[in-house]
Amino acid sequence: MNTTRRPPTGADVARAAGVSRATVSYAMNDVLDARIPEETRRRVREVASSLGYEPRSDARSLRRGRTDLIIVPTYVVPFGQLIQRFLDGLARELHVLGHTLVIHGNPAAHGIEAAKAWGALNPAVVLVLPERMSAEGVEYLTSRGIAVVALGHSPAPVALTLKVDHAAAGGLAAEHLIARGRRDFAVVVPREPALADMGRERLAGFRAAAEAGGGTVRVVEMAEDPAEAARVAGEWRAGWCPDGVYGYNDEYAALLLGALADVDIAVPERLALVGTDDLTLCEMVRPRLTSVAFEELLPMRAVATAIVAAGEGAVQGELTLWRMAMRVRGSG
Repeated sequence: MNTTRRPPTGADVARAAGVSRATVSYAMNDVLDARIPEETRRRVREVASSLGYEPRSDARSLRRGRTDLIIVPTYVVPFGQLIQRFLDGLARELHVLGHTLVIHGNPAAHGIEAAKAWGALNPAVVLVLPERMSAEGVEYLTSRGIAVVALGHSPAPVALTLKVDHAAAGGLAAEHLIARGRRDFAVVVPREPALADMGRERLAGFRAAAEAGGGTVRVVEMAEDPAEAARVAGEWRAGWCPDGVYGYNDEYAALLLGALADVDIAVPERLALVGTDDLTLCEMVRPRLTSVAFEELLPMRAVATAIVAAGEGAVQGELTLWRMAMRVRGSG
C-alpha cells in the first residue's frame, strides 16, 4: 500500500478557503490588478500556509511570459577560479531575489545558433561572456524580451554591462615591475582562441604603462601546457632573456615558474614574474607568485539586483565589478 502523501494543490486551497481556483492563483501570485478584496487575499495565503501549499514556478512563469532563470552559457575553456567565485556568490544572491542561475551547456554553439538555444528556455536574462556573444545573437534575444547582460565587452548594445578592466590589470603589473627596476619585458598572450581577446587587452594595458616608463615589450604566445612553458624557458635560456615577465594569469605564470627553475633561470634574481587573479596557487609555488588581484567594488547583492532589474526591462548601462591591487610575493 502506497502511503505517500501527495502535495497540496491549488484546488485544495480553494476548497478550504471557500474561493475559486482563479482567486487562489491571483492571491498567491500577487496579481495586483485582480479585483479581489485584501481580506480574501490574506485568508487564501493563511490557508495555503497551513496546508503547506506553494505555487508552482512554471505557473508563475506562464503568467509573466518568462521564467525566473538567469542563464550563464559555458564556453570551451572552463571557468577560472575568479569567475567561478563570482558566479557562486551571484547564484546565492539571485536565489534570495527569487531567481535561479543556471549554467547552460553546449560550449561549441555560437552566434544565432547559441542564442536560439538559450532563448528556448525563455529566461529572464542571459549573462554571457564576450567569447559567446554576437551582434545577431544579442538582437535575437532582445527582440524576444530576454535581457542580455554582458560580463565584459559586448558586440552590440545590451541592457547591462558588467565591466572587467583587463587593461588595468596589465597596466598595474607593468608599473610594479618598472618600480622594481625592470625594463626589458616579455608578456604572455594565450594561444587558446577563447582567451586571446582577454590576453590582448591585458597586453595593451601592460604595453602602454611599460613604454611610458621607458620599457620595451616582446609578445610571447604560449598555450597553458607544460611543454609550451618548457619551450619558452628553453628559448630564454639559449638566447635573449627578459628581466621582467607578465605571465597573463596565475596558471600561465606558475607553469613558467616551474619551467624556469628547470633551466636554472633564477626568479626573481634573473627575471621577475607577475601573474593575475591572486589564486590560491600563488601561495603554493616557490618562490610565491606575485599577482594582480581583483578586489570587489560592489556588494554582490547590488550586482544581483541590477541583473534582476535588467530582466524586468531597466537599462542599467555599466557596472565596474572589480578594482586592481598588487599582491607582492617572492617572484618579483
